Amino acid sequence: MKKQFVKLLSIINLVILTACSNSAKNSVSSDNSSYKNVILVQGALDIEVDPLISALEDRKTERYASWVFHIGTINGKNGKNKVIVSRTEVGLVNASVATTIGIEKYKPTLIINQGTAGAHDPVLDVGDIVIGTNIVNMGSFTSERTLTSDQKNWKFMDAPQRLRDENDNFITNIRFYSTPEYVSIAKSVSYTNGNLVEGTIGSADQWNRETERINMLHSTFGTSAEEMETSAVAQVALAFKVPFLGIRVLSNAELHGGNYNPDTATWCNNYVIDIIKSL
Repeated sequence: MKKQFVKLLSIINLVILTACSNSAKNSVSSDNSSYKNVILVQGALDIEVDPLISALEDRKTERYASWVFHIGTINGKNGKNKVIVSRTEVGLVNASVATTIGIEKYKPTLIINQGTAGAHDPVLDVGDIVIGTNIVNMGSFTSERTLTSDQKNWKFMDAPQRLRDENDNFITNIRFYSTPEYVSIAKSVSYTNGNLVEGTIGSADQWNRETERINMLHSTFGTSAEEMETSAVAQVALAFKVPFLGIRVLSNAELHGGNYNPDTATWCNNYVIDIIKSL
């Protein structure tokens, strides 16, 4: 298992290095001095980024390996914001690579990871938006050696990463959060398609529809929603010391019958555009 993990890390590093080596082929300037903010906005699927891309002025597109970035501007309250819309693709590995490339190439002053999610909290329903004041990797766990499987006995682990503080000491027991300053800004922006709440976003390469498991994850982590990218992005943002904001709209709610509404992706995009305009 350890050898497989090391091999996976080597592959990820190779992909990042290969993608970054293509920089000479791209024409968009990395000079950010004329912008009030430089915002990297992410979504995993086309429906989670298309309205954001359409909102960009003076748009240009760049590709690094499998990851696409659309660069343009959106006017804000205090000046013009440079906005990079990143289609990360689905999953934790894709999200971590896309975030690393985005940080290295565009030097953002804020990363917003947004998109659709499934509801975990029974008081929430489709259309509600969760601002991720807490973010957890809910797919990281250990189990004891037994002949049968019982998820109630799983032991969930902290993020498998060592970070250094200002004194070059390692930080352990890492938890991930959205930057409080931007949580406050997000809360001040109007949203009319559902409730706007603070909560915990849980990430894993999973799509859970079993209500027993959803209830277990909610009980263990206090999760409001589940999706497949946010914790990876928050982890990379913390390592690079870039402010971060996690936002997820609930597109389906298995505890309320499993109804799915793809229009929620557009609702979330429009809300994020309003946040950008408020900066």
